[in-house]
Amino acid sequence: MQTDPTRRTFLAGSATAGIVAVAGCASDGDGNGGEDGAENGDENGDAEEFDYTVDAELEEGDGSYELWALDQGRDDIFTYEPAPEGDDEFALTNHIDLNELEDLPAEGIVPHMIDFSSDYEYAAIACTAGARTLVFRTDDHELVADIDTGEGSHMAAFTPEDDYIHVDAIGEGAIVRVEADLDSESFEVVDEIVVLEDDTVQDAGIESGSPICHQYAHDGRSLHTLGPSYHDGALVIVDHEEFTVDTAISGDTLPTNCGTMPHPTEEKFYLTAGLPSSDSEGVGDYYVYNTAEDEVIVDGESTEGIDAHGFWFTPDGEELWVLNRETNDGVIVDPETDEVKETIDAYGPAQDDDPAESDAPDIMWTSPDGEYMFVTLRGPAPLSGDPHAATGVTPGVSVISVEDREHVDVLEPFPIEEFDDEHIELAQDDEEDGPRTPDFHGLGVRPIETFETEITNSPPF
Repeated sequence: MQTDPTRRTFLAGSATAGIVAVAGCASDGDGNGGEDGAENGDENGDAEEFDYTVDAELEEGDGSYELWALDQGRDDIFTYEPAPEGDDEFALTNHIDLNELEDLPAEGIVPHMIDFSSDYEYAAIACTAGARTLVFRTDDHELVADIDTGEGSHMAAFTPEDDYIHVDAIGEGAIVRVEADLDSESFEVVDEIVVLEDDTVQDAGIESGSPICHQYAHDGRSLHTLGPSYHDGALVIVDHEEFTVDTAISGDTLPTNCGTMPHPTEEKFYLTAGLPSSDSEGVGDYYVYNTAEDEVIVDGESTEGIDAHGFWFTPDGEELWVLNRETNDGVIVDPETDEVKETIDAYGPAQDDDPAESDAPDIMWTSPDGEYMFVTLRGPAPLSGDPHAATGVTPGVSVISVEDREHVDVLEPFPIEEFDDEHIELAQDDEEDGPRTPDFHGLGVRPIETFETEITNSPPF
């Protein structure tokens, strides 16, 4: 994952708090945001303001499951539920403006990735530019902890027993350990592994890279990819009972720099490696690692595109969907054979040979009933990732029918059409403190009802 969590700073200004309609914000189309006449960005490039309204037909969901979508471009969290009447519609049930929460910064938090506790009662959200991890109680969406986990806090995930949260902090080059007491809702940083200073890592010949993403194997270890560049790719395996590096594998063997995904039942682990075509020819590969034997059993199979990135299992455990960020396509892997069994032509509806004219998918997660695959789509001014690969057309969440492999909808709380061209150009300019535009990256799905599935929880299952 080519990630620079501090690539762009923000000017002051944030969206008005409220519940947002699925159809988007109210605007009169003449540069004024709704009845209050808020301008859509002034000459100094201040962030747009919106007057939010609620679609009365979609203001309540059916209470079956809840999708959390993170807009890192505007420091917002949106929650959706399936609409009561079905028909492939989703109700936007809540909007959390992080900039308006007490004691949080007024800008530049950048909520990047989300993970749930094993009972789904808590959500941990790593915030890259904010150098923090936020913990929310999921039933009422209340913030219960703001933890300083270091610069570039990229991914935070609960351990299988929910007694710790481990955070991959890119800027610190460290795996940060947070002790979690969910009963008392107390959290404390208690340890860290500075990866490149570790003897086992040095003995493996790893000289560069920071922890990027991780998940937990069935044997009580966590596997952490290194990056952010493909050229920094490697794998570090941590015994999380001792919280020490157990094994380290250099990029010569495993140039893995992005996703981590355990098999639901078997002792094997899936890893992705991606490189945009702005750097040589580009790479899109997946690897499979046998954690029981500590050996690579699939050595770099193609994902049929460029910049392999996020992936997710269907709830029956029979398909592993993998996406390529730059080429907006991907594959479906058969977890029995670990071979590609099908290709996906487009994860986002805007598909073009020119990456600048194509959607840029990033992270995905299935609905617990197996009906939909949800995929975040990056915006035209992405805050992380190589701009060549991560710049998208339609920021939001793509909804794909798992059975038909067809697009059902794009959930877009901030329609990009509401932003004028000058606003977007300023946001894209790395030399300027540009205004904010939507950029969806992390997402997660929380079951509310009980579902009968082969996979009982998000990784580590």
